[in-house]
Amino acid sequence: MMEVCPSIVLNSDASENVAYNNPDFPAYIKKGQLSRYPDFRAVSHWHDDLEFILILEGQMFYDVNGQKISLQAGEGIFVNSRCFHYGYSDAHTECLFICILLSPQLLSVNTYFVEKCLNPLIQNIHFPYQPLNPSILWQNSILRDLEMLYKKNVDEIQPFITLEKTVHIFLLLAENMNYFPDYDKDTEDTLALTTMIGYVQKNYPQKIMLKDISSSGNCCKTKCTSLFQKYLNTSPMVYLNRYRLEKSVFLLQNTTMSVTEIAYTCGFSNSSYFCELFHKYYNTTPGKFRNSNR
Repeated sequence: MMEVCPSIVLNSDASENVAYNNPDFPAYIKKGQLSRYPDFRAVSHWHDDLEFILILEGQMFYDVNGQKISLQAGEGIFVNSRCFHYGYSDAHTECLFICILLSPQLLSVNTYFVEKCLNPLIQNIHFPYQPLNPSILWQNSILRDLEMLYKKNVDEIQPFITLEKTVHIFLLLAENMNYFPDYDKDTEDTLALTTMIGYVQKNYPQKIMLKDISSSGNCCKTKCTSLFQKYLNTSPMVYLNRYRLEKSVFLLQNTTMSVTEIAYTCGFSNSSYFCELFHKYYNTTPGKFRNSNR
């Protein structure tokens, strides 16, 4: 779950092309806060990178492939490659966290290592996620590694330290993989949902109807709505609007575009509707948000 930014670009398979701290080194290591997302809810997404969250203050729920996990301060979670995930707070309470994405490319040193050590972890469909509890020794070791990764890379990426910690974290996960026996039964549904999410994220500046989203996943509108509700706990059109709002946040903070220009750029039909939705999810107007978040 990354910070709101304009650089969420999709690969050809609709996975997220992560905006790393250094574009030449595939590691994303930053702090985040839940209030920066519309309605205290990030937009569900997926990527090849392994994702790690460490809760610093507050609490939130994390949804992975439709499974709801509660996270408290000091706890964390690992999300495996290519799993849908997002964090949220229904109570709209603040949560500060460290978010770390580590690409498998960091350890793709040779074919033998990838096939014998890396793929059994990142391609294990029965291991979609792992809650990280500080009271369990090996999980606490990962949490401390995440904390160290952030402290050492806060100003500039340190490749040797990052690689050292990545090896240790991946080793602990590989040695302690949990088994989720039912996680291969909905492959067809998740593939359809992946395609529909990709369609929304590629075409959000355009006019999009429910039938457009469902057609992209080769399913009917009822099936489309059911999949979004099952895996993302929201409707397709609400997902679309939240995604557009996330895009608008960056433009408000980092450009001099007018509110009306931002509304149209992000796919809203008019500025009034944009302002209405923005106030609903952020409890303020776009103009006031811009002034307080410059």
